[in-house]
Amino acid sequence: MKKDLFLCSFSKDALKIIKNNKIGMESNHFCISCNLDDENFDDTIAVVRRDMEFCEIDDVSRLFIHGPFTEIYPQAIDPKAVRMGLDRLEDAYRGCRELRATRMVVHSGFLPIMYFDEWHVKQSIEFWTEYMQDKPDDFNIYIENVFDPNPEPLVEIVKGISDPRVKLCLDVGHANAVTEDKDVYQWIKIMGEHIGHFHIHNNDGSGDQHNEITNGTLDMELVLRCIDDYCKEDVTLTVESRESSDSIPWILEKLSGER
Repeated sequence: MKKDLFLCSFSKDALKIIKNNKIGMESNHFCISCNLDDENFDDTIAVVRRDMEFCEIDDVSRLFIHGPFTEIYPQAIDPKAVRMGLDRLEDAYRGCRELRATRMVVHSGFLPIMYFDEWHVKQSIEFWTEYMQDKPDDFNIYIENVFDPNPEPLVEIVKGISDPRVKLCLDVGHANAVTEDKDVYQWIKIMGEHIGHFHIHNNDGSGDQHNEITNGTLDMELVLRCIDDYCKEDVTLTVESRESSDSIPWILEKLSGER
């Protein structure tokens, strides 16, 4: 399988690994919302540019941005909370344009103890439709599962938005930690063609540990086979392990077709 590979910038020695292996970077500097405040904005952009320069990334095809997620809930009941989320994501879009980035991962924001599935789906469709209404054709977002216990509402959301610029980001580690009654391999099958991007890391099923991709209960060889079987050819992958010195050589070998 031939897939474009990225590494999250929070991984240990990420920049050296990205540079040495000539892979892409998923930058995490936008994740904390206050980094995008007016007084911090220029410094944050400068840090991302410095990372890109170190990694010798001069083509945005090698860049993903992970958008802000702190206190952003598309399905919030309070309209002011919804507006705050949209405003924060506009800050992130402004940053993407500064960097000429065209791809941003966003969190679904779903909290099972707070929201019913039906409300979550309805409000998320409205939220992301409003957010994308004035964005250019080349700007894409990828809605990531975090505490989502089932894949079906996420599929309903992207179907309801019905915009080719809006796809899903399946985080297999998150799904493994919180899934209700389906294994991760079923998640991949159910989400299928709606997935545009993956976050790849492992855990023992008890929590979101972001282990090396072979350290956990997920069979990563089977994960990759399912991606081949059920997803579009242009799907991309980010390794999101806290340490990735073993993960990157392993997955590069698999992606090269050497099984």
